[in-house]
Amino acid sequence: MRRREAMQALFLAGFLLLTGCTAPDAGPRKVHKSLYLGKRYLKFVMDNGPSYKDEKLRDGSVIHYWRSDYGNLLAIATGRDDSYPDYCELALKTNPQGIVESIDVLEESIQCNGALK
Repeated sequence: MRRREAMQALFLAGFLLLTGCTAPDAGPRKVHKSLYLGKRYLKFVMDNGPSYKDEKLRDGSVIHYWRSDYGNLLAIATGRDDSYPDYCELALKTNPQGIVESIDVLEESIQCNGALK
């Protein structure tokens, strides 16, 4: 009987470890390869459209927040609410000269594939 209880306790501990300790939403995902890294932000704007918000930092760099246009249309077409990520949202950081230094994916969807190239 003790062996059975020990096995049940071990199984339960393993189950709780696997289900209870899953990583929370990891947050933004860094993009390591993109046509736009190292290029002028204007190239991204010409291909994908302008950002919806820009934040200038103390050092002169800028974070451009961009979102794809398709999110609301897809949500309406499929009957989903706006909380479902049917859009791509990116944060592109440029240096003071306007060169894209980093890209973070804030909301991941299939729309990101076209925007990131």
